[in-house]
Amino acid sequence: MTSDRSAGDSAPEAVLGSLLALPHAAFAAMAADGVLLPMPESVGLAPERALPVPPDRATMLDAIAPSDAMTVVVAWERALTTGLGTVTVRTRQNPDQPMSLTFVDVRPVHGVLLGVLHVAGEEQEAPSAPEGEWITVSRAPRTATATKSGLAVVTGIDERTTRMLGWTPEEMVGRRSSEFIHPEDQERAIANWLELLSTQASQRVRLRHLRADGSWAWLELENHYTPAEDPADAVVLTHMNDISDEMAAHEALRQQERLLRRVAESLPLAILQLGADRSVVFANPRFDELVGRPGADPLAALTAALRPDDRAVLDTALAAALDEGRDGELEVAVRVPGGQVHVCAVGVIALGEDEGAPGALLSFADVSAHVRTREELTVRAMTDPLTGLANREAVSAALDEALADLGDALIGVLFVDLDGFKPINDTHGHDVGDEVLKLTAARLRAAVRPDDVVGRIGGDEFFVISRGHAEPETALELGHRVRAALAEPARLPQGHIPVSASVGVAWGRAGSDPLDLMRQADKDMYRAKQRRHSTPDLAEATRRA
Repeated sequence: MTSDRSAGDSAPEAVLGSLLALPHAAFAAMAADGVLLPMPESVGLAPERALPVPPDRATMLDAIAPSDAMTVVVAWERALTTGLGTVTVRTRQNPDQPMSLTFVDVRPVHGVLLGVLHVAGEEQEAPSAPEGEWITVSRAPRTATATKSGLAVVTGIDERTTRMLGWTPEEMVGRRSSEFIHPEDQERAIANWLELLSTQASQRVRLRHLRADGSWAWLELENHYTPAEDPADAVVLTHMNDISDEMAAHEALRQQERLLRRVAESLPLAILQLGADRSVVFANPRFDELVGRPGADPLAALTAALRPDDRAVLDTALAAALDEGRDGELEVAVRVPGGQVHVCAVGVIALGEDEGAPGALLSFADVSAHVRTREELTVRAMTDPLTGLANREAVSAALDEALADLGDALIGVLFVDLDGFKPINDTHGHDVGDEVLKLTAARLRAAVRPDDVVGRIGGDEFFVISRGHAEPETALELGHRVRAALAEPARLPQGHIPVSASVGVAWGRAGSDPLDLMRQADKDMYRAKQRRHSTPDLAEATRRA
């Protein structure tokens, strides 16, 4: 390598002088291969300002955040060529604090290269940690050695084992090695040990070992068996290699694979990928099964299988994904040859340059059963279970909807209450009372128009919503029909039971208050009930909304 140090060797020495003047800078001495060395006395540096040298070979990279490793390598190569190299980095100990790292080649004078760290841009401000402790190089050994008896009892460990796992000899010697092995690895450890004893040949195994701090280290063990005349005196030499980083990478990959599998399992079964020009890039076999037209152009087959309104919705979602990069979700009905209809939840995902293939990804999940269940639950939630009529919530919603879409017509509302229903329950029992209520519901349906809404809003209280009346008189006529229909005795297996009802009528226009209409009909019903022993006049009972 050609040196560019034509400016002379005095430049690095001058830079070193200015760095030594920084009261809080930390210094490291290094060999030409980057390994940390003891600080030469000739540098004239106070011991507390020098980075400690670990027992194992270490470089400045062991003190720097891994993401800054390449920039450090570039600065190091520059220092070897020109004598100086500077870069901004973050340390492992304090990754949030930018630091300035300067490499200075002072080998001609001091026999080493120096690495100098100080707070970037704040040369006169002390670091956040106590002086001498704000940057350290700490690296646990990757290898260690222990001895065990033929019964897997630990008989000795080296000091590297203590630095690797944190246990002292007093804490490990005399205990079975299985006490330090993860419970899930015990079976594999025992099988490997028995193999070792039976073959007396070296065995390798990967096991998780307990650290003194409670964490687990993945170690690859190589056990070497040394026989003895008495098997109890056999010695097993165990070389331990810390592979935690490797296993962590494998586990991260396995987790990613498991995640992708879970995502794949949760995806809808049919997949269609389109290019930016709506050309078909990919369609899986499930898509052909969904549309029922194998061999046909997938997008054309899908379009043909959709209803016109669903086709327009899908086209809008595709345009948003392809032209604007917006994802979408929709629900469409796919009609396959033979007439069967699949209700599908469709996810439209916009693909861009980051995915390497601009376009859109469509996923289809057949949710027909879910839709049926949803509709059934909706019906249950809005239906009176005894009579099958709309319940109070459904009646209220229907009234709001009717008033919002009434136009110039009138709406008539009827409040119906059975007369003397409690004595029916008391005399004949609740089963008979239920039959009377179901009969009342049937008679109400028969008395009103097909598009009128009939609901049960209480025990023996019913409500009718009738839209499209041109004048109040037709609503009154409906009230007369209902009262007449409910005046017939109930013919039940238990006998003929007299039945009558009081009916209140109110009418209104678009913009009428729904609660006010219901209250008016309710009041009119009570007035009619008070007159039930005389001939009620519904016309007099009706009031304008």
